[in-house]
Amino acid sequence: MKARGVLTLLVVSALCAQDKPRTETIGARVARIVAGASKTEVERTVRDLCAFGTRHVLSRNDSEAEGTGAARRYVEARFASLVELSGGRLKVETQQGRVQVAREGMPNEVDVVNVMATLPGTTDASRVYVIGGHYDSRNSDGADGKRAAPGANDDASGTAVALEACRLLCAETFAATIMFCAFDGEEQGLVGSKLCAETLAKTDVVIDGMIGCDIVGNTLGMDGARRDGVVRCFSYGQDGNDGQGRSLARALVHAAHAHSLTPKVQLVFRGDRFGRGGDHRSFHEAGAPAVRLTEPREDYSRQHQDLVERDGKPYGDLPDFVDFAYVAGVARVVAATLCELAAAPRMPVVRTASASRTAYDTEIEFALPPDAADCEFVWRATTAPDWEGVVASKDARMRGDERGRRRALLPGLALDELVVGVRSIGADGAKSRVAIPPDPDRMMRRAR
Repeated sequence: MKARGVLTLLVVSALCAQDKPRTETIGARVARIVAGASKTEVERTVRDLCAFGTRHVLSRNDSEAEGTGAARRYVEARFASLVELSGGRLKVETQQGRVQVAREGMPNEVDVVNVMATLPGTTDASRVYVIGGHYDSRNSDGADGKRAAPGANDDASGTAVALEACRLLCAETFAATIMFCAFDGEEQGLVGSKLCAETLAKTDVVIDGMIGCDIVGNTLGMDGARRDGVVRCFSYGQDGNDGQGRSLARALVHAAHAHSLTPKVQLVFRGDRFGRGGDHRSFHEAGAPAVRLTEPREDYSRQHQDLVERDGKPYGDLPDFVDFAYVAGVARVVAATLCELAAAPRMPVVRTASASRTAYDTEIEFALPPDAADCEFVWRATTAPDWEGVVASKDARMRGDERGRRRALLPGLALDELVVGVRSIGADGAKSRVAIPPDPDRMMRRAR
């Protein structure tokens, strides 16, 4: 397996690199980075990938002009073209594996090849963020490796976002590591992303977030309405509405809002579209916070379809139906989120929360990571989808003890009706994901 170099890189990079002094605020930094997002670049990626005819896992590997082999070499070359821009820090490699497939008409096992580019962190390299789309494609017959399957929206668009986010971020330095991935075999049961997630899970890295971009290119719905103002964000809720995936989803909302980006992020409290799946599920099942970004209303004639003509119009997943400006907008949201999270300190550790017995106040006991310059507290009603209020540390009654524990009293917040949390803030203003106190009811249920 060729991914071993990435894992070695993650372990040693924290010892070999130092963060450069930076006075730029996170707001200014994100604005500078996302200003470079290019509609032309994402269109180039989508059209070039579609030109290979099909990227099915059973298609040709021996051609430079068609098939999955040509497509993966193209993606690898595109990542490699960014190594110089990164100052040589970007590590590009492939991850190969033979995996089982449980699909009718398919062999029991197939070879998959993921393409990955890793930007190592400087001071916290073992904390990793993953962004990925899948470069494989299929037509109406999921076992057909010969006929055309351009896969423009599903999922050259997501691969284009991963490549564009890498281009935008690779010249920057971050405390944490960012991995940009083009997964193979999504159409055969998420087998490429499963290989990646399970391999990373066997190492000492901590995946603090995985963003899957799948079907992020079409804004014209089957009803004829164009919707380009939002991107849906699906997240698994294994711990209810306050699980790790939901925390990551809210971090995407924060990034889009704080940095005035379009499309906005629409929270969907479901792991994926009803009865369906994507590569983020592989990371969720490996225990990592994971979300999926998808366009507002899918047009199913642009997914898994043979190229035909219906009513005198072309039918199928072709690049001419992709809204490239929208794809570039999704890349901005992703880049902003990764920039903020990878630049920020780790999340706090929240030990307990308790309701005051003398006033309608809440006390939180927590610990901040050593590199946190500050923190802030957030709250929302238990029925609200996102955070509704913020309490700055200067407005909380803070105290600590000799063992490094901190306590904050949040006046006027009645814990019985609210969810409260805290996030770390770096010296540049970058904010971590929100950490919340353990739910005593859930802990009691687990103990039974």
